[in-house]
Amino acid sequence: MWSDKLAAFIGDYPSAVLSWVDSSGYPLSVRCRVGLEDGTQIIALPNLPLIAGAWRGKACLLFHMHDERLEGLRQMVLKGELVAAEAGAVQFKVSEFVTANGRPDTDRMPHANAPVHMLQFYRLGRSKARAYLAKRGAAWPPIPFEEIARAVDRD
Repeated sequence: MWSDKLAAFIGDYPSAVLSWVDSSGYPLSVRCRVGLEDGTQIIALPNLPLIAGAWRGKACLLFHMHDERLEGLRQMVLKGELVAAEAGAVQFKVSEFVTANGRPDTDRMPHANAPVHMLQFYRLGRSKARAYLAKRGAAWPPIPFEEIARAVDRD
């Protein structure tokens, strides 16, 4: 599903990583430049390496950046497919936006200076873990506190 809010951030990234699984099941990735085609909800992929330019089908685009101190982390993944366009060009049709923070309105990861966002992020992780376990009919795994304490004491 297209998200105007998240699509607005694409222009902030200097490049993206395009990934797909080829017909033999081997995963491939290339760094590429992207551009939004106004009003179409399609992403242009100019000057793709030959190996990527030949692929049509399911793929994803990873957008990721941070500052030199590894702070200010921003990231999101766009799921979709590579499709043929006019004159041999390739386009990316988006089917879903996925943010690492789980929020539908920003690609910024929570930071200690935003405690409310940190709390929301932790709660989202716990909720996703519960849903994952429930789907598989599994119990929450026990935490070996004694083993952890022994490891801490050794160091």
